[in-house]
Amino acid sequence: MLQLSGRLSCSIERTVCLNLLLVFVSTLPMALLLSGCGNNASQSKLPKYSNPSSTPFPAEYRVLAQNLGMELKSDPDQFQNDREISDVMAELQSVLLDLREIKSNDKEIIFLSAQARDAISVILQRLDNVNSLPKPPDAGTLIVGSILDGLVGNFEGSHNRGLDAEAKQNALNAEIQSMIAALDKVDASLQLLPKIAQKYSATLSDSTGRIVVDFNEAWGASGSDDWLLLQNRGETLEDCTILVQLTGAKGDIRKNVHFLKTWPTDTSMWGRYQTGKEVLGRTVEKTTVTNVKKLDITIYFPQFATQFQYVYQGAEKDKDIAQICKDLSFQGSYQPYQAGIVWDTQRGVQLTLNGVSLLPQCRVDVSFLKEGQSKSWFWKHDSWMKEETKHFSTPKGGLDFDPDRIDFEISFPHTNYKYKTTLNVATESGK
Repeated sequence: MLQLSGRLSCSIERTVCLNLLLVFVSTLPMALLLSGCGNNASQSKLPKYSNPSSTPFPAEYRVLAQNLGMELKSDPDQFQNDREISDVMAELQSVLLDLREIKSNDKEIIFLSAQARDAISVILQRLDNVNSLPKPPDAGTLIVGSILDGLVGNFEGSHNRGLDAEAKQNALNAEIQSMIAALDKVDASLQLLPKIAQKYSATLSDSTGRIVVDFNEAWGASGSDDWLLLQNRGETLEDCTILVQLTGAKGDIRKNVHFLKTWPTDTSMWGRYQTGKEVLGRTVEKTTVTNVKKLDITIYFPQFATQFQYVYQGAEKDKDIAQICKDLSFQGSYQPYQAGIVWDTQRGVQLTLNGVSLLPQCRVDVSFLKEGQSKSWFWKHDSWMKEETKHFSTPKGGLDFDPDRIDFEISFPHTNYKYKTTLNVATESGK
């Protein structure tokens, strides 16, 4: 039974991995399967105007980029989260048909289309195999079966049941690992699109007043996705390839490539960047970096091209967090000293979070004040949920007076934003 227990634990873990990958495949935007506006953008000294490309734009690149490029939507609500495997397979088959029709004199276009075509064929085959392979029993079924076998003394049956579940899971894992490798190849093809687009693009020029960018990083209750907003304030752009390079606080980099067949004037487009999921020891579906520091954006278009940098870490991020916390409030009450029979209750304060549904990792500095006297301590919390009450008790003998005012300062990693509030002990009301 001990041996079965070990296999059962392994089987449960692998079953979770399988479910995550199936969610991953069914929720990715199609392009990823195949692969208040900010004012903090800066440019190098580029010419005022672009020189249009003299090389005819190849229609076959449009087909390639439309099928490989990551999605941009005019409304963030248009991004899909839940999709049936059959729908995903149907779209992949449609993409495969498009790629098979590509014929070009450009060797790089031919190479990328062939690489993507081969990888998509593998993905389709692996998805079909995953659907057809027998699935291991879920953890509950396996446990119940093992208990019943144990009750009747069928220890060999229990052992064989565990071996069968493990064999089925291993077969599924092999298909999943092959699928992940194929997805990596498609992503590699995606990364090379700008290299081709540059050949058919105008020269770089200044985009001041023409392209506006804003970025919002996932934080607290804002959700798990990062969001990019691009607005075209110039003339309509066609066959537009957009390279967005995100750099994290630790120097990690992620490049995302988008393609717009038409980008009308005065139109905003949204991009969704995700933190990814852990599947069989790999992070999949990751299209962002941790603690985004800056974005370097390059736009290629036959009649216009530009390049600029948007610095997010600092004022822009502080502004976003301040907006999220605009309704933040607390309800507080002072805890006076109380002598006890076994132990004493030390002076302190308790705070209940209101106004927002969640605060992420934070530090809370508490200062107790009275007529020139002041003592301070700080506490760190991994998170703070709405209507959750946290207690801040001072150490034994640390606070030897009853304050008439308590000041709070709440700060967060990777931002200069701080929330400050005061509790007047006489009225016991936060403000």
